[in-house]
Amino acid sequence: MASEKDIKKVLRKLEYGVYVVSMGKGNDGNAFTASWVAQVSSEPPMVMIAVNNKHQSIPILKEHGAFVINFVGRDHESVAKKYYGPAESGYEKLKTADIEASPVTKTPVLNGLEGYLDCKIVDTVAAGNHTVFIGEVLAAFIEDTDAVLMTSYNSKLRYTG
Repeated sequence: MASEKDIKKVLRKLEYGVYVVSMGKGNDGNAFTASWVAQVSSEPPMVMIAVNNKHQSIPILKEHGAFVINFVGRDHESVAKKYYGPAESGYEKLKTADIEASPVTKTPVLNGLEGYLDCKIVDTVAAGNHTVFIGEVLAAFIEDTDAVLMTSYNSKLRYTG
């Protein structure tokens, strides 16, 4: 049987996109850098985010019932790093952010990034030390379909839980 260290080493080889997930309302909402993000359905379009159970955003996600996945371009690593940090790092990450409300759920969208998905939470699933939030995509925008997005490999931002 493989050791926990060996398993973690191999899991680090999985490649992920790097996104900023925002939730709540206006500058009082919150945001965090996320890589455990995936599409789970095409009809209707649905995505999932996995959030550490210690993360202060879980109550906000549950209360507001929505989230936005902001797409981060390869050249915006400073934005991803601004929202990157321990699960307990605080709520006020959007206090001075340049945001606007998403078109359907009115969740904060970070201006100046490549695009976003505006999602209504339709289910949650307990998954070990994380909670998986499944969101139906109600609106979407991409500035440039050829934009190179940030990944765990082109940024070296890796999350292994």
